[in-house]
Amino acid sequence: MMTACHCAWVEKRISLRQSSKEFEAGSVFIDSMLNYYRAKGYLHEDTYIEYETDYMQFSYNHKKHLFSHKWKESRWDYRRPKVSYVPAERNMVSLVSNWNRLETNYDSILDFKADLDIARKYVKHTDDILGTGISYKYDEASDTDAVITYNGQQIDMTSSSSGLQSLVPQFVHLDYLTNGIYKAESLLKEKTYAEKQIAGSLLDSLYQRIHIKEQKETSEKFVVRIEGTDFMFREKKLADEFQKQANNFLHTDHAEVFLEEPESNLFPPTQFQLMNWILEIVEAKKRKNFFVIATHSPYVLSHLLQENLDDFGLYLTYPVGNGLYSVKTANDDDVQDIYDNGSDAFFNFEAFTER
Repeated sequence: MMTACHCAWVEKRISLRQSSKEFEAGSVFIDSMLNYYRAKGYLHEDTYIEYETDYMQFSYNHKKHLFSHKWKESRWDYRRPKVSYVPAERNMVSLVSNWNRLETNYDSILDFKADLDIARKYVKHTDDILGTGISYKYDEASDTDAVITYNGQQIDMTSSSSGLQSLVPQFVHLDYLTNGIYKAESLLKEKTYAEKQIAGSLLDSLYQRIHIKEQKETSEKFVVRIEGTDFMFREKKLADEFQKQANNFLHTDHAEVFLEEPESNLFPPTQFQLMNWILEIVEAKKRKNFFVIATHSPYVLSHLLQENLDDFGLYLTYPVGNGLYSVKTANDDDVQDIYDNGSDAFFNFEAFTER
C-alpha cells in the first residue's frame, strides 16, 4: 500500500516539475518513502521497485542506488490527481484535542490531519452519515468536531465511540476529496510562492512544446491568460491545446485514494454502507477516481467481489518464509473461489496462494 501510494506521489511530482532529477541522487527515492511511512525496518539490500502508467515508467534498484525514469508517448495527457493516503490510525485525529502540542514523526498521520483540517472547514455539517442516524458538525469558532445522535444529543468527537472516531474523519475526508476539493480550488485566490514557481516552470514547458508546432504566418493572435501571464498563439487549435493541457496539469482532475482498513472499529452493516458509498464514488462518470484498499474484513472483500466491478484487481499478500512476504494477483478463478468461500476464504488462505 505505502509503496503504491509513494509511487503515485512521485509520478505526480515528476509530472508537475517535468523532471525526475531530484530522485536520481543516490537513495533519495527510497529514503523519502521510508521516512514518510516510518518503514525503515522493511528495506532489504536487494529491494527493487518498478512502476509504470500511461505517462511514465520508473524503477529503483536499491543495491545499485539507481533510480531510472522514462517518459511515455502519453506524457502530455497527464491529469493531475489528489493523491491521498488514509492511515489505519486515523482515529488518532479524533483522540488528540491539541495537535499543536503533539510531537510525532508520523508524517503520514500529520498529512492526513492537515488534509482533514481543510476538509472539515468545507464540509462543516453532514446529516445522517451513511444512513447510521449519526450527523457531523464542525464548529469553526472553537475548532472542534462533534457528532449528533438520532435523538439530537451532541457528543464531542473525542468522547465518541471508536467506530465513530474511525468512520467520521474517513467520511469527511473522502467527501471533500471526491466532491468539495473542486469547488474549493475554484475559490482559491492565491498560491504560495513555491506553487507559483512550479506552475510557472510547468507552463513554460507546455508553451514551448506547443508553440514550436506553429507553422502559419498570420497577423491573428490568440491569447491564453493563465496564472496572470499571457501566452500568445497564431493558431486557435494550438491555443486550445495549451489551455486544455494547462488545466489538466494545474487543477485537480480526480482522487487517487490509498485507504487502509476502512472497516476499522465498524460493525458489519456499517462496513456494508461505507463500501456502497465508496463504490458510488468510484463509479461516478464525472471523475475517474480510484481506490487502493487494504482490508482484513471478509465483509468488505465479499461486497467488492459481488459487485463485479470494471477495472477491479484483487491482490493477496502472504508469507513465503524467512520473514518475507509476496503479493499475488488473483486470477478470475481465484476471485470466484474466494467469493464462493465467503468469510471462510480468510481461514483457507493458503489454498489461494499456493496455486
